[in-house]
Amino acid sequence: MITVNKILGNINKNSNLKNKYEDMIKNNNCEKIVINRLESQKLRMRKNTDKKTDVIFMLEHTPHLRNGDVIFLDEEKMILLTLEPELVAIITFTSSLNTDDSFPLSVKIGHNLGNLHRPIKVTKNQVIFPIQAETELEMLKKMFSSFNKFLDIKTDMMIFEPDEGSDIHEH
Repeated sequence: MITVNKILGNINKNSNLKNKYEDMIKNNNCEKIVINRLESQKLRMRKNTDKKTDVIFMLEHTPHLRNGDVIFLDEEKMILLTLEPELVAIITFTSSLNTDDSFPLSVKIGHNLGNLHRPIKVTKNQVIFPIQAETELEMLKKMFSSFNKFLDIKTDMMIFEPDEGSDIHEH
């Protein structure tokens, strides 16, 4: 059994860990633990790796575990966290959006998504957030019906990691 008290780094942000990960993969010395996004916020949990190593998490602070976090590393083994893909809604702003419409649209989207209490990820022209079922897509289209000509709303399965500071509580 391995006890994890801290995250050692992330292979997506640390080139040394990325190189070590690639070496460990070549030698079949890398193990993975798959968790969902809600588990990524737990201080305490017990999981098994894909090679059946028993791992106990005993973290001191709310972790916000990320895809690619290294939780164990020695000369013989690396254990890496992988987040499960989940269903998300993606609201894309179309090129037909003009300056006069951008402010009211932004306020309406912010207000309605805020009422849903969902964490979000914002890119240049998209807002991405987790949903529970495909049926929510119709609700979103109705919610934003007055702006539908400026929006493309669809769903996808992806590893969702919210923007810093936008991982609010969910209902």
